[in-house]
Amino acid sequence: MTIPRLTKLVFVCLAIAALAACSGGPASSPMPTVPARAALTPLLATSDIAVGKNRLVFALLDKNSAPVKASAVDMRLSVLQGDAAVPQGTAQAAYRPWPSGPGGVFVAEVDTPQAGLWVADLAPTDGVAAGQQAQLTFQVAPQSATPALGAPAPATVNRTAKDVASLAELSSDLSPDPDLYSMTIADAARSGKPTVVTFATPAFCESATCGPQVDVVKQVKKAHQGAANFIHVEIYANPQEMRTDPSKGKVAPAVQEWRLPSEPWTFVLDAKGNVAAKFEGFVSYEELEPALTKALG
Repeated sequence: MTIPRLTKLVFVCLAIAALAACSGGPASSPMPTVPARAALTPLLATSDIAVGKNRLVFALLDKNSAPVKASAVDMRLSVLQGDAAVPQGTAQAAYRPWPSGPGGVFVAEVDTPQAGLWVADLAPTDGVAAGQQAQLTFQVAPQSATPALGAPAPATVNRTAKDVASLAELSSDLSPDPDLYSMTIADAARSGKPTVVTFATPAFCESATCGPQVDVVKQVKKAHQGAANFIHVEIYANPQEMRTDPSKGKVAPAVQEWRLPSEPWTFVLDAKGNVAAKFEGFVSYEELEPALTKALG
């Protein structure tokens, strides 16, 4: 099983502005007419979009292929029905600096009540790109590929520190926190406490965001020590072997059980073991901590 590097795609585009290599969806999809004033190119970083609530992540490049910075981006949403675009409300995406490399991304919580091809008209609220526009299209599936919000989390019996001689067998993190490898997801879901689970590979993450992601989880753990469980699951089952030969990487069974199409991924489970929040790609402390606080309730 190969993990597609969808987060890497945005990172590469931001770093080298390879616009030709970062074009949008399938050619068979009907594409709406881009507004005449559109001078920005959107790059979608979310792969798992389904009916319901979604975290939409995208980057914007200007006409010189440089990443756009703004406090926020206003969004007008619509769904295509035949040749018509039916309005579906508005949203606003907040700017989040990229943890490694130039620029940043915009993150929005959007509600997509029906499957199909959706359109988001984008307009930065301030900065040098204020007054310019972009148009993002994305496909909404009937069901999420990964564990759905509100659904019970897979009762995964991942390996813990009790199963190995060294944490190097469980994690490619150079400074692993033993607390993140002390219990299985199954045990955490039954503990009566909320849980944060991050699937990441610090040493082998091609987007260079997995190490920062695990660090964010450590920070959130420090802020809520004892109130919640915190687990890091390495993307690969054999990180110690991969240090001498990365090509020998074998995807961990837990990653397959959770049906993850990319890395990193981070989930917040409520006290009953249900998925309360999920984040594809890098999620900052400013997003993750409030999600856990809400689950702590």
